[in-house]
Amino acid sequence: MRYITFVLPVFFFLSLGCANLTGSSSSDTAPPPMQAAFFYDFNDIRIPEEMEIQKNKSSISPVEGGRAGVMKFKGRAEPISLFDFFYNTMPKDGWTLQTYQKYQRFLLVFTKDTRICVITIDEDPFFYTWLEVWVSPKVQGSASPQYLYGDQPAGSFSGSGSSFEYERTLTQ
Repeated sequence: MRYITFVLPVFFFLSLGCANLTGSSSSDTAPPPMQAAFFYDFNDIRIPEEMEIQKNKSSISPVEGGRAGVMKFKGRAEPISLFDFFYNTMPKDGWTLQTYQKYQRFLLVFTKDTRICVITIDEDPFFYTWLEVWVSPKVQGSASPQYLYGDQPAGSFSGSGSSFEYERTLTQ
């Protein structure tokens, strides 16, 4: 009798553990379903469905070749999953990743033809995630800014660090 009271529970627990085995290898498993996403005013930037547009905090303007501005979204998504979403989907829509920052505050910078896209992701203390998508035309020509009155703005630092030059005229 003692033998049966010991073997029966052991056999029961072993059978429960084997019930979860399907016999298929990990290569047979299907990839996770693609996250649903939508296009808003920028027709080449997808936004995950978990994020809701904040129209009162967004501003879009027509520019040559499309639209520019900022779209702000609020939702309950993990910041790292949003980062991964944009990191993986933006290149599929023709954007080239230039740089990024991760973890405390997320930032991604992409370029495409004549435009630049900056994406920021931030989590607030009330368990919401904020997403900002900024799109701007690229500055054409020289990489350095052009100033109306010479090569530098009115106040400029000297290269030695020991003096500060400040020049201002009435026409400025």
